[in-house]
Amino acid sequence: MDWLTVFFEQYAVFCLMGVIVGVLSGLLGIGGGIVLVPMLHAILVAKGFAADTAFHMALATSMACIVFTSLSSILAHHKNQNIVWPYVWAMVPMAFVGSLLATLVAIHLDARYLTLFFATFTFFAAVQLFLDRKPTQHKVPDKVEIGLVSLLIGGVSALVSIGGGTLTVPYLAMRNVSVKQAIGTSAVLGFPIALASTVSYLQDAWRQTAHAPETFGLLYLPAVILLTPFSMLFAPMGVALTRRLPVKVLKRIFAVFLIGVSLNLVWSQLS
Repeated sequence: MDWLTVFFEQYAVFCLMGVIVGVLSGLLGIGGGIVLVPMLHAILVAKGFAADTAFHMALATSMACIVFTSLSSILAHHKNQNIVWPYVWAMVPMAFVGSLLATLVAIHLDARYLTLFFATFTFFAAVQLFLDRKPTQHKVPDKVEIGLVSLLIGGVSALVSIGGGTLTVPYLAMRNVSVKQAIGTSAVLGFPIALASTVSYLQDAWRQTAHAPETFGLLYLPAVILLTPFSMLFAPMGVALTRRLPVKVLKRIFAVFLIGVSLNLVWSQLS
């Protein structure tokens, strides 16, 4: 039973992470990267990867997992009629382009700057979730606005390796879309963002694989293989919880967690 012991000591944590990411993806419309990145980074550093390489790997691996998690979340939200498809078709093209371009930049950035950017973004996202401010604008956006906003969402999401929900949900809420439909629509937008980012990260795959075990380019394969089935399985549970649990309270609990994550990341770069 040595193999079983090795599995639980080294890989079972990825299964648990998949459960957490799946539930949060369905519940809050986020891809899960905002949780995955710091956890994956810590695990990869503990496994002996250099901190700089580990953070880029965490970003790439997180995006690859979001590709699959978002599919499960999309199906569940579509079943519950939580997706505003006209917004999806209008936002997807520019979000895809923004993610693709931003990832090509992120690959060549120093991990220290990416870490601090991620920590700053996480902190402000946490404040936004905690305050849970109500929208003050209720207008239908024109094509120029929605294109520019989608480009920004795709770009920022790729830099911090998230599915875009942290940006998409509040934006759609400001445009008179209900919270449930904003979450569902955000889940759809997360797929092209994650797909574009993953494709970009894989461009240097063969060279990277020759130097690191259990990897394909910047992807850490055990995490992808073990995380994705559990995240896909539990995403519908998160969608179901949107109808039963007080989302406002859950957002604030999640916000406190994110603040802790951001402060820990900043401390790791300053210490």
